[in-house]
Amino acid sequence: MTSKVKMISVVIPTLNEAGTIQEAITTIQNNLTYPHEIIIVDGNSTDGTLEIVRSNKSCRLIIESRRGYGLALRTGMKHAKGNIIIMVDADGTYEFKHINNLVEHMITKDADMVLGTRMYDPKKAMGFFNFLGNKVITFWFDFFYAQILSDSQSGFRAISHEAIKNVELKETDMAFATEMLMQFAREGYTMLEIPTTYKHRCYGKTKLKPFKSGIQIFSTIFKGILDAQTIRVCQANWKKNRFK
Repeated sequence: MTSKVKMISVVIPTLNEAGTIQEAITTIQNNLTYPHEIIIVDGNSTDGTLEIVRSNKSCRLIIESRRGYGLALRTGMKHAKGNIIIMVDADGTYEFKHINNLVEHMITKDADMVLGTRMYDPKKAMGFFNFLGNKVITFWFDFFYAQILSDSQSGFRAISHEAIKNVELKETDMAFATEMLMQFAREGYTMLEIPTTYKHRCYGKTKLKPFKSGIQIFSTIFKGILDAQTIRVCQANWKKNRFK
């Protein structure tokens, strides 16, 4: 568990986010009160994103030529120097100002991961089908892995670097975020949530392919529960989280 902040590594995957990446960098720089670094992992953008990032001396740019949301985040996390890692998208849909809230909750609750849940946002910027799919995935994840999360698909998280190094992550695309939760549940790590806001994308196109991603995520969830060690840990989690 993480009890203090030495440095925060903010890892941001990008692919053609020229319309929002500068605001993301500026907002993080102006609002994050802890020592930090910003790592941009770019998939060879062609819209000017690279030029914007290179012009910011406060960022570290890593080119990840292999495509995939999970690959970009895994690459950024490998290069992170902080003892706390923040993962967040570059498209402006998450509230970058809330990074401090994630970190503070992580410290005060001595948690290994804190997610920003979008389920209590009154603006409800998430589309209906994405909202519905998220709820279904979260229900089955919580059921099988004995957790009490409301937004398993949140891409806005504060994560213990020590904990992330202790789990094996293989997924390369959108299922990566769910695989991370599964592995943390398997290791008995503490995962909590705090409310955050969610905004409409104002630039570019979403990289999410709901049907394809949904199949990958459910496949990952069900493969995970076939492991004997996972079953034993989840049984213990049920007693701790569900029946206390």
